[in-house]
Amino acid sequence: MKKVLYLSLLLLVPVFISCVDDLGNDTMSEINEIEISGIEESYTKIARQETLEITPEIKGSLSASDESNLSYEWFLCDNGIEPNHNHITISTERNLNYFVESNPRNYTLYFSVLDNTTGLKWEKETELNVVSPMVRGFYLAGDKADGTVGIDFLSFIDGRDTAVVKNIYLNAKNLKGAKNIVFTGYYYSDYLIDLWIMAENGSYQLEKSASLVEIKEIEDMNNPDRFLFPTVTVSKPEQVMDVLPRAYSRSNTIRSRSRIIMTENNCYAASVAYDPIEAYGNPFNCYAAASSELFKPSKYIFHRENTTSISGITLYDETNHCFVRANSYSNYGTPTYCIKLNDASSQPFYFDQTKYTPVRDLVYGENGVANAGRSYALMGDANGKYFVYQFTAPSTAFAAYDIDMTVATEFAQAEKYAFYSSQPIILYAVGAKLYAYDYVRKDCKLVNTFDAEITYLAMDYSSNNSTSHIWVATYGTSGKIYGYNIEDNQNAINVTPVEHEVFDTDLKVVKMEYRNVAI
Repeated sequence: MKKVLYLSLLLLVPVFISCVDDLGNDTMSEINEIEISGIEESYTKIARQETLEITPEIKGSLSASDESNLSYEWFLCDNGIEPNHNHITISTERNLNYFVESNPRNYTLYFSVLDNTTGLKWEKETELNVVSPMVRGFYLAGDKADGTVGIDFLSFIDGRDTAVVKNIYLNAKNLKGAKNIVFTGYYYSDYLIDLWIMAENGSYQLEKSASLVEIKEIEDMNNPDRFLFPTVTVSKPEQVMDVLPRAYSRSNTIRSRSRIIMTENNCYAASVAYDPIEAYGNPFNCYAAASSELFKPSKYIFHRENTTSISGITLYDETNHCFVRANSYSNYGTPTYCIKLNDASSQPFYFDQTKYTPVRDLVYGENGVANAGRSYALMGDANGKYFVYQFTAPSTAFAAYDIDMTVATEFAQAEKYAFYSSQPIILYAVGAKLYAYDYVRKDCKLVNTFDAEITYLAMDYSSNNSTSHIWVATYGTSGKIYGYNIEDNQNAINVTPVEHEVFDTDLKVVKMEYRNVAI
């Protein structure tokens, strides 16, 4: 603790350091020495999530219990170098109750006590370490009650309870109708890390630093410098819907020097290994390099999810009703066209869906982690029948199963799906109902009927290295996030809620995206 003397006269007469001269009576008055205690050496709090509470003890050498003549101030020093050094007052009360709104960094926190009669001030300092809640966890992208896009963050911090940090997106562009949020991977340089938001009326690159407690747009994804289109005519602007790869796969070591961008109508690839500027040329959803005859790709990009790199990119051609692969197998940043997959009579299903009557089309697709990284495709036809394909991208077919519509309750009305890759089980949502269906044993189970409509359903392969964890989001008058586990059991369907994994949000969540990086 240090004592600050503001009376210069006292500094000149050290023999009277504990006294004040009363000029009216020619006598010396003894100074009320203040002692401050009850403040720890350091504190650690989470920005925009926790409150710092300190109740100091104050003792005076003359008036131990009378504090009516004292004033207080708590202020933060950002430890910057002059002239950028800042002191920020956060309270003028004796007892501190401060909801930590400061940006993540280390601060020096000062508590000062002023004797209003003598002008003497005493200070006590401590360290405040403000940590970011946006290092590890899930971005929650969705719509607010007014239809505008919002982003929350489900924060995982060791030693602390998991909590939702709300309303971190400023949305200066007034985006509406949330579609997707993507946090990309990096390998050699942090410029390969990017955060994007996609909505009905635009898609933007966002600020990505974990030190920020609020984020805003930094670039329109439709920037002409990004999409060059040197020879092929396409409709502009392109509405970006998805980006590959994600930041962290199950192994947390995915190696990404390239990008694939999926728009509403096309698919582009680029290498950004040595240049932070992404520049995309011709779309590769065609059957000859630089061809102007483009097919409509589905929104799903198939690849092996259980590896530290991505290869064998496979798309579904909605125009010609068939699965195709990119012509560049190992370097997915350089494909220029696609190749139709060959069908052999011994395969359990055709990649060319026109060989079926009626023709089948892709309803939903997902990349799994178990079973050597198989991909899963839910197919449907005009007769209302559904089928599950299992394959390893790009071209190894393993199995095909039909969905028994007499057993899979309300399957035709489902809008959300998720494949459990350790067992032949598909989860699906109908309104507020969550079902699980074993498509080998032909067994169906109603997992739960929630209080509100299910808006998001997905397996979570990233956050805990498990193939069995599930996220479910619902929305009524407000939103909720639920965690579930599914048992790896080939003889029964057992899906159970995870204790303490129920979280509130104000958003109608349409996407959860994992992040695990401090920069």
